[in-house]
Amino acid sequence: MKLKLTPTQNLCIGFLESGFQVKQIEDNYYFVKGDRQQKVLSKTLNALVDRGAAQYDKNGKYQLSEAFVEHRRQMLYPITRH
Repeated sequence: MKLKLTPTQNLCIGFLESGFQVKQIEDNYYFVKGDRQQKVLSKTLNALVDRGAAQYDKNGKYQLSEAFVEHRRQMLYPITRH
C-alpha cells in the first residue's frame, strides 16, 4: 500500500491513532476525546476514506482501515531477512 496523504490528512490519522472519535455536531465534524475537540472538514474525512486510510465501522464511526494499520505496522517493524 502506497499512500500519499496531505499534512492535514496525516494530522487526522494521528487523531484517530491516539483515540479521538469523530462526532458530528450540527453540520460540522470534530475529533473529540474527553473535553478536547478539534474541527475537521468533511472533505478531509472523505479523502481519508477514498484513499483507503480510514473506513466506517458497522456503527457508522470512523476508524483506521485494516489495510492502513497493517501498512503502518510494516513501516514501523519492517521484515528484515539475512
